[in-house]
Amino acid sequence: MANSNSSGTGEPVIERLALTFFDAAQLSTAIREASLEHYQLDVGDFRGELHGLLAGPIVLNSGCYNRTLRARGCLPDDAVVVGAILMAECDGCINGYRFGAKDLICYPAGAELDYLLPAHTHWAGLQIPRTVLGELGLSESLFREPKVFSASLPGCARIVSRLARLAGARPSTTVTDWHAELAALAAELMLMAHHGDAPGGRASYAERMRLLRAFEHLVRERIGEDVRIPPLCRAIGVAQRTLEQAFRDQLGISPRRYLTILRLHAARDALLRGADVDIAGLAARCGMHHPGRFASEYRALFGESPSATDRTNA
Repeated sequence: MANSNSSGTGEPVIERLALTFFDAAQLSTAIREASLEHYQLDVGDFRGELHGLLAGPIVLNSGCYNRTLRARGCLPDDAVVVGAILMAECDGCINGYRFGAKDLICYPAGAELDYLLPAHTHWAGLQIPRTVLGELGLSESLFREPKVFSASLPGCARIVSRLARLAGARPSTTVTDWHAELAALAAELMLMAHHGDAPGGRASYAERMRLLRAFEHLVRERIGEDVRIPPLCRAIGVAQRTLEQAFRDQLGISPRRYLTILRLHAARDALLRGADVDIAGLAARCGMHHPGRFASEYRALFGESPSATDRTNA
């Protein structure tokens, strides 16, 4: 969401943004001061919404999209994040863990996020500057590493419900109401932390993410080339079967499909940013040398033709 200033007095600032098409730049504002990339993974017209509620230095962002996305990058450097899934039709995968409705996660400042977000998942992220943790009675030890709390843990459901109420705040909400709800949430969070938690990642997570990122790095370097999966595997130093398993575990799709998605996103970003090129030439520079196939794949993923995207941006 766009930055806003609030002195912490008067009514909290509420921001709402309706999303009517996929634009990675708009989605990158989902978490204030974060550095996140987003990729649409399933096909069709994109719709979504983002909400932001700012009360002094504390920010609550929430959102929901009608298509499955991958979000990856780093969270804010100066704030911890308490994230939750408010509603979901199916589980996602966050930093190597299955993550579903009413689950909760605590992130340290600047933590890495890699999230497969299924369509129609309503998420929320509460950003608390490290400088005000003590004022809320929260211990920074709770945020030394990502910690996942299952919905089955005592107190977790109440915390997620409080986040949902805060995310649904109306313009009439006062700072007093906001801070009372936030103080109750913080107290319940500290109590729940004593019941047990899991570290944010599995033993295989680091290697799986290394493979995905090595793959992405090579593809971006060679985006205009007719690259194939076997040579990419050799360059990474991994068996093709191992790479395919890593993609299935983390993203639910094959490396070949993700390669196509990266190409299509590169083309869309260029069109949305006002690239002054013919569409066939742009497709070729993104490694898709058959114009008809490019147009068909593009329309299937984004729900509109490349020329329609170009006209929208004109």
